[in-house]
Amino acid sequence: MKRFSTNRKKKFRRRLAACAIGGSAALSSAACYAANAFDNASDPVYADGWQAGDNGGFGFTPWNFDAGYIFGGTNYTYARAGFKKIDDGLQGGTQFSNPFNNIGRAWTIGTNVPSTPPNKDIDDDGAPHVGRGFAPLQVGERLRVVFDNPTKRQFFKGYFIRLNGGTGGVNGNICNAGQPCSFPLGTPKPKMSWDRFEYFSNGQWQVNDAASTASGVFDTDTAAAGALFQVTRTGADSYDLLVNSFGPGADFSASRTFSNAGAPVDWMEFVFFNPGSDTGTPPTTATDLYIRSMEISSVPEPATATLLLLATIGAAGKRCRRRHI
Repeated sequence: MKRFSTNRKKKFRRRLAACAIGGSAALSSAACYAANAFDNASDPVYADGWQAGDNGGFGFTPWNFDAGYIFGGTNYTYARAGFKKIDDGLQGGTQFSNPFNNIGRAWTIGTNVPSTPPNKDIDDDGAPHVGRGFAPLQVGERLRVVFDNPTKRQFFKGYFIRLNGGTGGVNGNICNAGQPCSFPLGTPKPKMSWDRFEYFSNGQWQVNDAASTASGVFDTDTAAAGALFQVTRTGADSYDLLVNSFGPGADFSASRTFSNAGAPVDWMEFVFFNPGSDTGTPPTTATDLYIRSMEISSVPEPATATLLLLATIGAAGKRCRRRHI
């Protein structure tokens, strides 16, 4: 009888632990997804494709596709800066149902293959810049983006995710020489970026903010199953960066310092200047950049999170006792 009672206690402890783990996971999920801003490519706004001015979800300003080259006080605006499309996420074997998109329905950015012979009236005339604004990121808030990147490399080509600041939520894309792509409108300042630029780097990502750091994470790591890009503001000019490869690849995490001290972080931008898209059926090379979702959420303070977790564990324990004792 004593042995039976001991076994029952052990089983109960195991079940309670399982309930607590489940409760902790539920709490974590709830904390992550109590979003202050959220959008994804499955929003009905994008049912007819992805256009400048679209504004799905909530908490973000409309998409801005401004791109161009600023020279001598003139904005040479790009009329055909790559493509911005929706990939259906079904991996059906076509360009926009791409087997290299591992993250589901997604906003897709790429470079069109030049025509033969070249035709200046239809060929791309520059790199796409795609961005949108949000209320300034506060201390204790985190911004998350789920993305999947290409693995096609070409010297002096690349793509990146960049956070800019001081925009007021409008005209925040940055073109050459630090000038706003909507020149003369806009006052954006680069704050940080997660960069892929092929210059003897063999596919390695780099972080650029107040310093430049090689990450030890490669394009093949983040492309295997997609990845999470996460920035959590920790102070006036400090932040934590996490890039989590969903597949077996390497991850990166570090405490960092924003560039352009004092400028609020209020714009997210994607820039693409990589080799042309594989338009075959099916595509055989990963050439395009995919973004599934983006959100901004508040991170609970440690004391608050602990109290919530204890309450969750307590409730889980009561449920387990009612069910198993």
